[in-house]
Amino acid sequence: MEALVCREDELRAGEIRTAFLGHDAEGRPIEALLLRDGQGRIVAYRNLCRHLPVPLDGGTGAFFAEDGRHLVCGTHGATYRSGDGYCIDGPCEGMSLHPLHIRRSGGNLYVSLPA
Repeated sequence: MEALVCREDELRAGEIRTAFLGHDAEGRPIEALLLRDGQGRIVAYRNLCRHLPVPLDGGTGAFFAEDGRHLVCGTHGATYRSGDGYCIDGPCEGMSLHPLHIRRSGGNLYVSLPA
């Protein structure tokens, strides 16, 4: 499944847009996180911590650590680099968020699970 997230020119640094991509084999919702990192690159990850199968924001919509540069799991504080999803601190240190595929078309940004 693919979902339209937003127009590319609407995505600002320090902002996360989300999109629903269906459910996984265990019935958990698959929510995409789309953001523009500090270098201006657009990246997308599944909203799912690598330590426990819980959304990073726990449903609050708060994804960033206090520094505004890292993603953080609101459940247990795992800290991920926003540019590559790599966990630099916490119980899942050394693991990475699941990346999603981004497609650009007509100025719009779409996300989907990797092929």
